[in-house]
Amino acid sequence: MAGAIKVLLIDDHPLYRTALIPVVHGIADAVKIFEAGSIAEAFTVIDDQTTFDLVLLDLSLPDASGLKALFPIYQLLKDTPIVVISANEDRKLIANAISAGAKGYIPKSAARHEIRNALILVLSGSTYIPAIALDLSSAASIQQQQHEISLTRRQHQVLQLMAQGFTNKLIAQQLQIAETTVRVHVSDVIHQLTANNRTDAVIKAQKMGLIDLV
Repeated sequence: MAGAIKVLLIDDHPLYRTALIPVVHGIADAVKIFEAGSIAEAFTVIDDQTTFDLVLLDLSLPDASGLKALFPIYQLLKDTPIVVISANEDRKLIANAISAGAKGYIPKSAARHEIRNALILVLSGSTYIPAIALDLSSAASIQQQQHEISLTRRQHQVLQLMAQGFTNKLIAQQLQIAETTVRVHVSDVIHQLTANNRTDAVIKAQKMGLIDLV
């Protein structure tokens, strides 16, 4: 991602924060990371900085756990995407966190490249939901749908740029094609993925492994 961003990392385990920092630095050209080990410490950092581009939040903190850790940060930073990074892989908790305002949920067991790609997806304006959150019927449905999808090379290019947050106009400029042609491709992609809109299409494509985030 081009440009400089500010990231607030809230986790009470210094070793995990240390391990995560290099991954976070890989999501943009320049990243400034602010660390907190509790909700109280996070409040102090937020008071000093006021704005962030991304928040990474553990749900098991000394002074709050579960959604009680998410709610106060969400209330203070409603316009900032919050990504939960937690060792808890309970599907109900994941669903509740997304419903409560989190823009992503990453299990701490995820590989470094999975974490990086998930954060890039969130920064592009989409929501990241881990595979563990899918029930078996949903996973089977997605696998079946993947076999039925037949995107052209150009549609793959358009989908890739959609995932990076490009507008139709910017996609047209990037691919050097007419904006009306882009609209047709976007419509076809949404239709093939049986998605409700662009964001839904990107989320589904991410789950199917159709997007190569770089």
